[in-house]
Amino acid sequence: MATGQLNSSVTELGGKFVLDLSVSSSSGANNNITTAAGSVFLIEIDNEANAADVYIKIVDTTQANPGDSTLNGSGTPVFTFKAPSFTKISYVIPSGLVLSSGISVFCSTSTSVGSTSDPTKPVILKMICS
Repeated sequence: MATGQLNSSVTELGGKFVLDLSVSSSSGANNNITTAAGSVFLIEIDNEANAADVYIKIVDTTQANPGDSTLNGSGTPVFTFKAPSFTKISYVIPSGLVLSSGISVFCSTSTSVGSTSDPTKPVILKMICS
């Protein structure tokens, strides 16, 4: 499983955070990216560099553990978004995905809970959150 590295910026746009992450092939999750509970309004996944589909998994917690395969454990995503190989795709959620504890994200090439399969090349993830 891959972790997100904040490599660009976290800026505020009309009360919303714009997060620009490069998801690399190191272990772990990008935990608590908004430092509090929040909502996700837009997700853009750039998987143009990979020959395999990738899945961005969002966990409603401040500390995700992608390798935890326990049902409803710290690695169980509440939302999963697919980016097919060699594509860039956006998901717009006008009312927002509400996460009450925190927003943690990670990336995998498998839909299985507990999977730690990494993409071959970095995936660029952009999110607009509150």
